Amino acid sequence: MLRSRSAALAVGAAVLVTVVVANQPHDEVIGHPQSAAAASTVRADHRAATPPLRTLQRRVEFGDASAAHSGAPAIAADTGILIDLDTRSIIWERNPHLAHAPASTTKLVSTLVALVNYAPDRQVTITADALHQAGDETVMGIHAGETYPVADLLAGMLLISGNDAATALAVDTVGMDRFVAAMNAQIGALGLHDSHFTTPVGLDDPAQRSSAYDLAAVATVAEDMFPTFRQLVSTIDMQLPAAPGHPGFALHNLNRLLSLYPPTIGVKPGYTGNAGPCLVAEALREGHHMIGVLLGAPHLYSDMRSLLDWGFTQKGLRPMVTPPPAPPPPPPARRPHR
Repeated sequence: MLRSRSAALAVGAAVLVTVVVANQPHDEVIGHPQSAAAASTVRADHRAATPPLRTLQRRVEFGDASAAHSGAPAIAADTGILIDLDTRSIIWERNPHLAHAPASTTKLVSTLVALVNYAPDRQVTITADALHQAGDETVMGIHAGETYPVADLLAGMLLISGNDAATALAVDTVGMDRFVAAMNAQIGALGLHDSHFTTPVGLDDPAQRSSAYDLAAVATVAEDMFPTFRQLVSTIDMQLPAAPGHPGFALHNLNRLLSLYPPTIGVKPGYTGNAGPCLVAEALREGHHMIGVLLGAPHLYSDMRSLLDWGFTQKGLRPMVTPPPAPPPPPPARRPHR
């Protein structure tokens, strides 16, 4: 049995768990096994007995070199930032600390919490408590009673932005409240100040906010520290094989920039009514790294492609993106007939 969120053929990694176990940092793993047969009250008691979730203690700061770089393309976005990761410096910014609805870029933070705390082969049994998504939400398609390794749920979160996978990773491990508290604690442990999260998913909530700066920092840390993360966000199509506890899945990455701009190597798009189109993107050309964030960007992919490409020209590379043609000159004024 195969469930698919895309008509695209799956050509990605076939044995994800084997790859990510080999790549996971050994000192970042904590297991919290649970019994799939336990009643919900027993499961809640078990969660209360587990140790607190860990946070990765690593402050992230970017210098501001934007004044030294001119000629950036016109960008239509509420807020954004472009980071030269070679120097950890900002080369373009627009209100980078503005509090903004983050949409599904929130899943970068919930993914980081999971990577810090859970082994990728840790099994999670899905409960009905985690499956309350509305009909218009993006889902992976998991069902109550099925059991998945954490690695598969992360693939569902990062490639197709499955809200059911993200919720299950919280509810069916330590509970929603403790998981979200760990997300906010992780933001503080990175030395960031603009964000507050109320869910691991990213649906609109007046109390949920982030910034272009914070999201760039979270993505930078996840890319630096976890090969598992790098593999997932750079994959266009992935096949998750069926196992005794669950069916197989064909996952197609929603990040269109992976196809539109070949230097792209991740990271995550998102959209809600309040947030508008959002994207965190990383690109690599000739050994140079750029990471960009645009939130509330009506021309999301074309603007991000132009912005990243302009960033690489600041490193002396030739542009890959052809600028839009100049508008034609107005027709000459016609002289009146007499």
